[in-house]
Amino acid sequence: MSKLEKYLTKAQEPVQRQTGSISIDGDEWNVRELTFSESRQSFKLAEDANGRFDTFRYNDIRIVKATEHDFPWNNIELLKAYKAKDKYDLPVKLFEHNQAGYQSLLDKVNEVNAKVKTEQEVVEDLKNSSEPMENPVTSVGHSLTDEDDQ
Repeated sequence: MSKLEKYLTKAQEPVQRQTGSISIDGDEWNVRELTFSESRQSFKLAEDANGRFDTFRYNDIRIVKATEHDFPWNNIELLKAYKAKDKYDLPVKLFEHNQAGYQSLLDKVNEVNAKVKTEQEVVEDLKNSSEPMENPVTSVGHSLTDEDDQ
């Protein structure tokens, strides 16, 4: 099987995600593991126009992405009732009077996603890898195995 065939087949396979649940105020919240793409998107959405990172928004985004399969964060009536500008603005407003519930949900999101690495962690792992690269690049267009044609 070629690489192309392998990845075409893989694209059709269902992805198994780690899940967990937690009870908050008598309601069961189902949390699922974020995909690598969702983790990247969460990080990017948490930056403002000037590139400053907002940790609070990042946590809210991750809560939404980890629970949106089970809770209608984008429900228009819910957004209007809590005067939320978007679904990522809703978690803090929904749990305004239940900070312990918010923290419990965030803790469960962190627990379920503990093994999911951020893009920066993946880059650092690659940098720190002790495995030699096939053709280490020394400069643009040249590798250590290239013959000197000059």
